[in-house]
Formats: sequence, structure tokens, C-alpha cells
Amino acid sequence: MIRIVSTNITSPLGLTTADNYAAVRQGRSALRELDGCLGVPGHFCVGIFPDDLRTQIQIEGYSWYESLVICSVKEALSHTDIPVSSPRTVLILGTATAGIGELGETPEKDGLYLAPGLAAKKIATTLGFVSTPITVSNACISGATAQMMAQRLIESGTYDAAVVCGSDVLSSFVLAGFDSFKALSPVECRPFDMERLGLNIGEGAATLVLKKDDGQADGWRIVDGCLNNDAYHVSAPIPSGDGVARAIRKVVPPERKDLLACVVAHGTATLFNDQMESKAIESAGLGTIPTTAYKAHFGHTFGASGILETILTLCSLDEGMVLPLRGFEELGVSGKIRICSCLQETDKNAFVKTQSAFGGCNGAILYARDPLPVAAPVSAQYETVKSVEIGPENKGAALLTEIFKESLADGSRFFKMDLFSRLAYVATGLLVKDAPEGYAPEETGLLIFTLNGSVLADRKHLSTFVKPGEYYPSPAIFINTLPNVVLGEMAVTHRIKGETTLVMLPGRDEETMESILAATLAATRPSVLITGWVDCENENTFQASLKLLKFKD
Repeated sequence: MIRIVSTNITSPLGLTTADNYAAVRQGRSALRELDGCLGVPGHFCVGIFPDDLRTQIQIEGYSWYESLVICSVKEALSHTDIPVSSPRTVLILGTATAGIGELGETPEKDGLYLAPGLAAKKIATTLGFVSTPITVSNACISGATAQMMAQRLIESGTYDAAVVCGSDVLSSFVLAGFDSFKALSPVECRPFDMERLGLNIGEGAATLVLKKDDGQADGWRIVDGCLNNDAYHVSAPIPSGDGVARAIRKVVPPERKDLLACVVAHGTATLFNDQMESKAIESAGLGTIPTTAYKAHFGHTFGASGILETILTLCSLDEGMVLPLRGFEELGVSGKIRICSCLQETDKNAFVKTQSAFGGCNGAILYARDPLPVAAPVSAQYETVKSVEIGPENKGAALLTEIFKESLADGSRFFKMDLFSRLAYVATGLLVKDAPEGYAPEETGLLIFTLNGSVLADRKHLSTFVKPGEYYPSPAIFINTLPNVVLGEMAVTHRIKGETTLVMLPGRDEETMESILAATLAATRPSVLITGWVDCENENTFQASLKLLKFKD
């Protein structure tokens, strides 16, 4: 276990955890209805910073995303003596899109845009960190994934402390993309309610400062966490809720159920997510535990949500309260769950946070104020069974199509994928083709490292709405702008249901990659893990270097 020693929430409701908790306790919301928000035509309800707070946060020479992260991390660190200048302290960021609002249609038109890993390096240097920063981009569960990575790296002995910040910002890029999915509500969202119309997009940053548990009796801890993939669809949740349910069962076995004060749901207020999540909570045996959610206060803050919503729950349980789900009136899902519709007292000191995301990713994390017995990570021996190296040679992107047609041709979505996804998909396909004895997709994981991620798809999406009079954003294009969708493409085709994570680094740092790999293997012990570097800068500059690791009995 690891201890939470400090927190911060920076949102439109305030710049500190205390300010934000007080606002939520009073039932306030940051959501506002706007016409033509950020130049995107239409009527939207969003959680956006007011001008006065934005002015306080914005740093000259830094993107809005970078400024927001720096503000949140600084405030959280101000309450600790954690030495950020020590190589034993690491900065881990969780984000879906980072500073995508600064992207241009071509590199020459970029504003302050930096690839997420490079933005993390800029932030880390500004704050005084000396270790290589790590950015997790697992769409909506990025904040949860970042916490679990911190836990593993500390427990493995790689670091003594970790500063984990989840953040995403409102931009025309994201707003136009989700508008193309017809997933946005024009009014305040109402998670799990019969009258819910969709999600609201919000922005913010939230930070946890973590260190190894010192065994003291009091204090909040991350006890256990689980990630997986439902291998169902890159943008739609599996109706049964299988992925979320499996994650919950892993961290909340029957003997832990009675410890829970509440379930803190993802609760996006979309038709399909809430239905899926209700089925997951019920099938995991937690249908009688009070369930709450916070997106009616902030909107969906993506990478920040898994941390922001956790911190609010730490605060409420410190007061002996479970906060109600704002706006809820009548249950509108078929899963038999107990929505917390009014303030409830509790004397319990644990809760579980659930999340799910595009790319088929799901997660659950158990938090407790008192120490709980947990199994220590066990080192595991793995051997490299197969490896694949793919570069552009002299054929550019045509090389990937040639390999696909000659060696795979599996009826997949290959020709609908962006170049980044095609590259990873072809490399993975070659690895699992004629797979080694004992290969089981449901016990296989994916751990992919990159620098540029989906930047080519990002620029393509941008071109669909930035020209005056031409507004035609497409969900088929937008879905590829989330870097972790590459994991979903691989998982769906190859039925991979283990943990799937995308890590963005400032460059190909083999030492950092090896540390993350070792900590992941010790914590998850998959039968097979596919891992390595996949990066695509342009159609003539790309590389995939993947290997298939198999557990040695």
C-alpha cells in the first residue's frame, strides 16, 4: 500500500481542495450553458474556468494545460516536504489530450503545442523534478492508471515518492469531437437518471502526493487497483459491464464488501455508459452499497476525473458523509444499484472508485483510511518469445498495408485506422500469429510506449472544423485522436482482456521503460505481455519495436 500525503483540486470552483470540497458540499456546480463555446457552433453545457481564475493560473510561455498542471502540483507540494529534486521522486501525469488545443493543421501552425511527454518534461523541469516524467494516456481512466503506476513504482522500490496529477482542458478540438458523437447534453448532466441526455465536458487538474506506507494507523491509502480491457469495441462499452465488474471483484473480494462506505462511479450520464456501469456494480455484488458520482458538479474532466473525484470522497468520508449525486431523481438504468440521492452519514473508512474509457479500458481502485492486509508484489520471471521491428524502409506508410495484406488480412478495421494504430496493429498481429504454446488472450496484457502518439490523426480531425464555413467533424476520425485507441484496436481483434496501458515519454528512455515494465509484471503477472516502443511522427518517420514476453513457470 502507499499513503496519500497531500492533495489538490484546481477547478472552476476553486484553486484548493478545501475550496472545491466546500463548493460541492454546498451543492454548487461549475457547469454553464454557452452558445458557440470556443467557436464550436451549437449550444453546450460545459465546466469552464471563469476569466478571473484563468488569469490567475495562466503562465506566460506555457500552454493552458501546462499552466493548470503546474498550479495544481505546486499547491499540493506546498503542504509536504517531499524532495522533488531527488531522483527518487517522480512526476506522473494522467491525461487524455494534454495541450491539444495548441495543435495546428501542420507543425508550422502549432501554437505552444508539445507532445504530451515533452510537455511533461517542460512541466517537470519548471517544478524542479530531475527524474524522467511519465505520462499515462488511457483516455478517461488516465488518472486512475497514473495512480496505479505510482503505486507499483513505489512498491517496487524504484521511487520513494510520486506526485500524480491528472488534467485535461476544454478545447474546440475536444468539444467538436464529442459533438460529432452526439454524446453531449445541452443542460446539466444527470448520471444514472431516467432523464439523462449525455455528458458535459469540463476542465481541471487534481493532484495526489504519494509515498510508501509507513504503517501509521491513520491516513488514507491506495490499497489495491485493477485495470483490464473488455475487448468489445473501441468506443462503446460492453453492455454486460464485464470489464468493470472484473476490476471491482479483483479489488473488492467478498470479505472486503462490508468495509465500503460507497462506490464512486464514473457516471458520465451517457445512455450506454451508465447502463453498463450499473450492471457492473450489481454483478460485482455491490448493488446495495451507496453509489455516488460527481460529474454534475464539474462535467467530465477526463484525465483529472479519477483523481478529482477520489479526493472529494476522501474529504467527505473524513466528515463521516457520503455526498449525494446532484440532480438525480429517478433511476434510469436496469442494474439494481443504490444511488445516494441525499447526504448520508457513514462510519466506514473505505470506498471503491470505478472508471471506464474509450479503447475498452476499465479500472477500479480501493482506498482505505486504515491499513488493510494486501499481498506484496512478487517478482516474476519472463522470457522474450518473439520480437518484431518495423520501420518505414523506402516505402513509407505503404509498407504497413503491404505487410497487412501479405501476412494478416484478418478482416479487421485496418483500413479505418490512423497510421499510428496501423503500425501498432501490424506489429502486434505478427507477434500473436502462430502464437507460442500457452498463449491465452484473456490473460494477455499490452504496455505500449510512445512519444508522438496519435498526432497525425489529431491534425486530420483539426482540419474538419477550423476552416471558416466548413464544419464537418467525424466520429470516425475523432476516435483515432485518443492515443490509447490503438490499445482498443489490438484488444478487440485479438481478444486481449488483460491490462492495457499507453505511456507517453519525452523520448525512448530504455531505463524508464524497463522500470515501468518490471513494476507492471510484478503487480499483474500476466501469462503474456506485449510491450515496446511504437511511434509515428509522419508517414515516412515511424518505428515499432515490440516483443512478446511469456511467464516462466
